[in-house]
Amino acid sequence: MEREYIRIKKPSPLPFDIRELKNLDDGFWKNWIFYYLLQFYKNYDSLELKHKIDEERKKQFPRIEREITKFLRLKLNADREFGFHFSAKGEVTNDESVEGNYDINIHSTNWKSKDFFFECKNLDGSQDLINKYVCYNTYKKDASDQHIFDGGVLRYFNGKYAQNLSFGGMIGFILNGDNTTLKTNLFTKLNEQLSTSPEGDLISITDNVIENNPFTFDTLHKRQHKEFKIHHLLFDFK
Repeated sequence: MEREYIRIKKPSPLPFDIRELKNLDDGFWKNWIFYYLLQFYKNYDSLELKHKIDEERKKQFPRIEREITKFLRLKLNADREFGFHFSAKGEVTNDESVEGNYDINIHSTNWKSKDFFFECKNLDGSQDLINKYVCYNTYKKDASDQHIFDGGVLRYFNGKYAQNLSFGGMIGFILNGDNTTLKTNLFTKLNEQLSTSPEGDLISITDNVIENNPFTFDTLHKRQHKEFKIHHLLFDFK
């Protein structure tokens, strides 16, 4: 099922010479990864995914987010063109609290940065899932009797994710709610100071960044006296 409203443009060809590949900048590689993600979103089988979500919902402890993430990884890896330069890896345990347990890690041996990490979160219009996408209080306490905070965006700033890179990614799976309102609420939450302030505090938001698609935006943050960029894609799976 092709979704005509999704804007997608194939980037400049990847060179055949491995020496040239190794000299390409991060922007070039990221554009190709965005292309494959948009291609997936434009053409995925909605009936197939809906069936997987419905089956997962029947379980006593459904993990819909994990099931959709697995579906996305499998579809990327099934694309022969994608597989020529990239591989999409993911979690290796069922324990979501394991440090470094990325939802999606897109890897290329010819890219000097090697990896593009994506954290995936469900969204349904509720404030609870908005908080989990960005940052929330787990109401658990650490050894110093301080509240432990978690959240998709926060994981890039609390020492867990992409510590040797200047960028990362978030993919939101919209399962319910109004997309425009949800995006506005995300922006509001992102403008709040994170619990580890100033680590992760927002500098700016740039909207509609990937091929001018309205379900994409970038956020620029502070991290260790440098700037860290998160690329956000919100996929509507309602």
